[in-house]
Amino acid sequence: YATNMSAFEKEKKNNDKSLLLEMPKTEPTDYATNMSAFEKDKTNFHIMGHLEPHNIRRQKILAAHPEVKELLSKDPVSLYWAIALNIVQIGMMFFLKHYVESWWWLLFYAYMVGSVVNHALFVLMHDITHFTCFKSVFHNQIAAIVANLPQAVPNAIAFGRYHRDHHTYLGDAIDDPDIPTLWEVKTFNNKLAKLFFLIVMPIFYGLRPYVKSPKLQSRMEVANIIVCFAYNYVVYQYFGIQSLVYLLLGTLWGLSLHPVGIHILSEHYEFNKSQDTYSYYGWINWVNFNMGYHVEHHDFPNISWNKLPKLKEMAPEFYDKLPVIDSYFHVMWSYVMDTEIGPWSRVVREPEENENDKAKTE
Repeated sequence: YATNMSAFEKEKKNNDKSLLLEMPKTEPTDYATNMSAFEKDKTNFHIMGHLEPHNIRRQKILAAHPEVKELLSKDPVSLYWAIALNIVQIGMMFFLKHYVESWWWLLFYAYMVGSVVNHALFVLMHDITHFTCFKSVFHNQIAAIVANLPQAVPNAIAFGRYHRDHHTYLGDAIDDPDIPTLWEVKTFNNKLAKLFFLIVMPIFYGLRPYVKSPKLQSRMEVANIIVCFAYNYVVYQYFGIQSLVYLLLGTLWGLSLHPVGIHILSEHYEFNKSQDTYSYYGWINWVNFNMGYHVEHHDFPNISWNKLPKLKEMAPEFYDKLPVIDSYFHVMWSYVMDTEIGPWSRVVREPEENENDKAKTE
């Protein structure tokens, strides 16, 4: 899965600087989603020579605004929301069992309600895996499993392990599980293929880490699997197969062809040349628990989702001039229809730079 630097990249890479490190001097004149028309190699990623940018930004922000450290305190709010949304899904399963007979109506509720709620639980699980709720790692893992229960697919602990690699090795073609493989670049290279990828995106995001850089399974991962399958069995026994299908489809659709899940593409796809990460400040953050504040999240992964707007407010000079995502609907449309956007649209750092970051981490 190593990248092969084309002649174009060899010529251009030294002239390109990450916008996260070389901040624009003026506010953007357009949204990032309208900036895709720049020269690129569509058979490979955009290979650049800078270090992982968010580590550098974090140091600069703390130097300029030491008060940001106040936001690093633990906050169990994600667990409270996870419990509340668990109750919502139990209520929906009760409703489906007693009042919904048509499978067509079940599919409707799965897309309109189940996908939004299960995606919200996924976002909360994501936040908890950054150990934002409690000082104890174990307590955070238990909270993450609570958020994972209605998702029908056990992934809280495994996701947390691989997702930390995404933050540590952002832009590493092998160790960053968020970077597509070159097979994906070559396969999903037209409109129909990209639409198919959107539909099955959770499968690729779920399996890609095990293909690129697999880890030995931990005891907590096994416990996560046992607990979630036991939950699925209880759902089947008390609410029937329809409710189990409702939960499963809610998870799959909430992370694929649905506006709430398109942040997966908007966060790091190179809509604007040389920009590694993007934020979105629109209304969907209200149901996505501020997942759109993604530059802020990568700058400080241990700050809870409810404090990310405060981070932006404390350090505006590090965020206000970066191009942002205007709409997840626009991202979904652009990914399929814009021939300039595809799985090749990722900033990848040179191997020697990746090794420097790994050495620092170790």
